[in-house]
Amino acid sequence: MNKFRDYIALNFEAIITSIVVNRREDSSASSGDSGGSSNNNINATTDVILHFGSMYRSCFRHANLYGQLVVTTRRVERFVFPFIDRALLPNFDESSDAMESLKLVMTAGATCNDNDSTTTIDTTSQQKMAELAASFLTRDYDAVWDQRFNPKLLSSEANYMTKRIALQILSTVLLTRSNYNIMIRYVNSRTNLILVMKLLRDNSPHITLDAFHVFKVFVANPNKIPEVEKILKDNSQKLCTYLETLHYDKEASDQQFADEKRLIIATIRGL
Repeated sequence: MNKFRDYIALNFEAIITSIVVNRREDSSASSGDSGGSSNNNINATTDVILHFGSMYRSCFRHANLYGQLVVTTRRVERFVFPFIDRALLPNFDESSDAMESLKLVMTAGATCNDNDSTTTIDTTSQQKMAELAASFLTRDYDAVWDQRFNPKLLSSEANYMTKRIALQILSTVLLTRSNYNIMIRYVNSRTNLILVMKLLRDNSPHITLDAFHVFKVFVANPNKIPEVEKILKDNSQKLCTYLETLHYDKEASDQQFADEKRLIIATIRGL
């Protein structure tokens, strides 16, 4: 695996460009080129796309390669952002695979447990990757969260699977200690709070549960900006009534969830 890592590091741009570009090409792109075949013009089948996804994740479980991936905004734009768009593809397998790759990058591997991987991330490497993730998520905050993640992956147009994984990614990012500055910025946003409150009302109980784990970070923040606190105050009665019934059946089997819900309700009432 060290030889694999070193080979990728020496040829990073060429190899990762091929992996990212070849994961998906529209049929129009290949049919419109009457010239010879090119590595950048493959009309990939789903099986090929999934294989490239596995290769991508195998690369970035290595801390050194992960560092090369997120070292500049240019590389994030070229090698990370395409997966946000691919998460919205109609093909379930392809969009799911894109979300798994995005999860690996944005959570620094903290939540990844792929069956296609034989590479585990040791504690030291994971900590190093978490610091690198915090750096790029802070540096490219607007481009990541405001321009892409929220409006695409958490929008009403996103499918069930995309929204679920996106909420899980968001929750992990906000609750990771090295991402403290990102968490403070994200939860001190009126727009973000309204978005998460809408997801609390989703038709899917799984999405409402994932949304709750993000919503509780907004409520628990001791230094709320006035706009956020006003929304919570103005909607306190409706929020508390709704939260009291939210996943009521889960409270008996999950004491931590029950305690968290009671604390969130009490905090909102105390505003």
